[in-house]
Amino acid sequence: MEQTDIKNKIWSNLDRLRTDRNFSGFRDTRLLELIGATLGEEKLDNIFQEMELLSKLTNTHSITAPTYVFKFIEELIKPENKKSILDPWITISSPIFYIQADNIFGTCINQTEFETIKTLFKEKSQNIKLGDTLNELSKETLNFDLVLSFPPFGMRTQHINGEKSPFDFATTLLLKCGEHLAQDGKLIFLVSNSFLMDDKGKEALNKKGLFVEAVFSVPSGAFAPMTNIPSNLILISKQSKEKTFVAEISQDDTTNKTILQNFKNHKEAKAIQLGCFVDFMEFKSLNSLVSEKEMQELVKRIGYPPILLTDISKSINALKGDNSDEVEHLANSIYLPKVGNSPVVASLSELKIKPKNYYQIQLDETKANAIYVANYFNTPVGKKLRESLEVGAVIPQISKSQLSRCVFFLPDLSTQAELIEVDSKIQQFSLRLDELKRNLWKQPKSYKSISKELKTINQEEKLENWIDKLPFPISSILWRYYATKDNSKKIEHLFHFFEAFSEFLSMLMLSALVQDKEFYKAESHKWIDKDEKFQNWYLRATFGNWNVLTSRLSKAIREYLSDNDKKEYCKSLFGNPTEAFLSMITSKGIVNVLIEVANLRNKWKGHGGITSEEENNQRVLTLEQQLNEFRKHIADAFEDTRMLSPTTSSFEDGIFTFNAKELIGARTPFNEVTIKSLIPLDRKKLYLCNSEQTKPLELLPFIKFVEASDAIYFYTSIESKDVRWVSYHFDKEAELKQPADNELFKAFDFLKP
Repeated sequence: MEQTDIKNKIWSNLDRLRTDRNFSGFRDTRLLELIGATLGEEKLDNIFQEMELLSKLTNTHSITAPTYVFKFIEELIKPENKKSILDPWITISSPIFYIQADNIFGTCINQTEFETIKTLFKEKSQNIKLGDTLNELSKETLNFDLVLSFPPFGMRTQHINGEKSPFDFATTLLLKCGEHLAQDGKLIFLVSNSFLMDDKGKEALNKKGLFVEAVFSVPSGAFAPMTNIPSNLILISKQSKEKTFVAEISQDDTTNKTILQNFKNHKEAKAIQLGCFVDFMEFKSLNSLVSEKEMQELVKRIGYPPILLTDISKSINALKGDNSDEVEHLANSIYLPKVGNSPVVASLSELKIKPKNYYQIQLDETKANAIYVANYFNTPVGKKLRESLEVGAVIPQISKSQLSRCVFFLPDLSTQAELIEVDSKIQQFSLRLDELKRNLWKQPKSYKSISKELKTINQEEKLENWIDKLPFPISSILWRYYATKDNSKKIEHLFHFFEAFSEFLSMLMLSALVQDKEFYKAESHKWIDKDEKFQNWYLRATFGNWNVLTSRLSKAIREYLSDNDKKEYCKSLFGNPTEAFLSMITSKGIVNVLIEVANLRNKWKGHGGITSEEENNQRVLTLEQQLNEFRKHIADAFEDTRMLSPTTSSFEDGIFTFNAKELIGARTPFNEVTIKSLIPLDRKKLYLCNSEQTKPLELLPFIKFVEASDAIYFYTSIESKDVRWVSYHFDKEAELKQPADNELFKAFDFLKP
């Protein structure tokens, strides 16, 4: 039975039961979906026919894993490991009930859940007890071929036989289960990232003769909205292993099969997510590994030799207190935040957060300049370096031990000084420009002398350099503005640019969020208006409509990125883009400009009539001021983000290699590039790819690329049975009317309440 059919059946039955006063309803249907997908349609029908059982399931609060996680476990476990199975922490959503398993033992701690399990899984629950998990394990005399469990995250440990464990509940339970694992048995636990960061816990495993064969990272958001804590499936045995296999399982069956093949064949993949081997004692998280790999790619551009931070530092001190006045500044020191992405600075006066959240690192003046090193940490490669050093399950932060592993790419001292000198000149230009701007408005009559001085300061950066870095759908419009001398045409092209950008930005944000349908369904009330007068607005979309959607999406994403529980998940939906890209899509300044430009257009259109050349000139200046403001907020957001139209492809070792047109800049023909991807790409669709990431983001079909003419068309409206598409740069065929396709109507579904 297809997943969609299962959901439809569930919602059909829940709608039918709404009028029943004895039924309180489901807050999360994942458990029912899991039952339908793994146990079958008949089991689902039986549940809806037994109101007492349905009510018990309604009151179940256990966290349900996605179906693909259970499917992966089923494939991971060899048949010989299923002779006897133990789950020491049994809940209604325990994996043992949803895989092929018979000889099951275990303990359930909750009376109601125990009764529900006995009713729902009569045959499988014969050897399941009700009681305290750790106490029951202490009495257990059997050894098991497989221990499989999803214990709770972050729970404190109880006493075992009067002794308090030094570890959290999950680690304590795992160590206890290891005592009941057969010599050739396997143990699979779902654990949070904090387990991987507990060095003492890892040492305790070794002492118990337990070895981690594999760590399979579960994608961020797999257990949302119940929890967003990063989690991992760990596979443990009593067979000594020199290296641990790590990978990230996926919703895609093909990817998971590749991972399992690589694991069973002891093969290292070309992409970290598909499998690589690590020293388990050093391993902290898959995200750290990926960040480190991305950083290595970035440092290739730098071309300087590597050096450990400890080799260029005299001391590394964790600061204390809330007041920077109480901190003694040491010469040639930098201040590096332990947590968050505040800038690294070389002066106490520049601290953005409280001193207790910083390390003070005094550098050896014969090897490193504090200003250079601080700036290095604030570059894209420096931020990736900081990201790779972070550890922590809930709030990642940099530990002192991690700093000892920090590797720099540092030029010699004289080159550092020359770089700082260039930076100083840039700052001087910037300060002088700010000064000239202030003088211009203080003394407007001096504009001619100020204009003359501008030419002597530096050559003005041409707008075309910036245009060439923007994605083609919008750069092509801006190029037409830049290339014409006709002010009335400039006004028209600038309006087209802002309107197209609003639609483009909405499309980017929607495309990311709709990847997780459940998350989207739960959160879309934040950006989809339920007011009847705004329903179906997308059938004849206007600049104002797109602005409203863009504003609401931007605000919601801003909230997610400020929420420690949702931040990493939200970034993963966008393909882990640069901070500059995230800053752009969440910028209030961009939204403000779009709204102001829409107001100007309405005002000027309402004025009507023929405008004079002088008035047109004033309007161009007004719009150019808005463009300059816009440019500040976009900045270099698209520097490491490419828009792609895939052409040919090949598949090897779980990785797709695609040839694609890079739709960047306003000039054709486009560059042909080669990219690596963990997912298949559709030649008829467009994608956004961030830097070295291997999961391009599929874009919703609100724009259309016509390869034959290298023309881009924006969706505008439905007229009769046709879709109206408009190109703002292709004169030969500026408008298309085509029958609506199914993909577009699927995209419309995401805009409905």
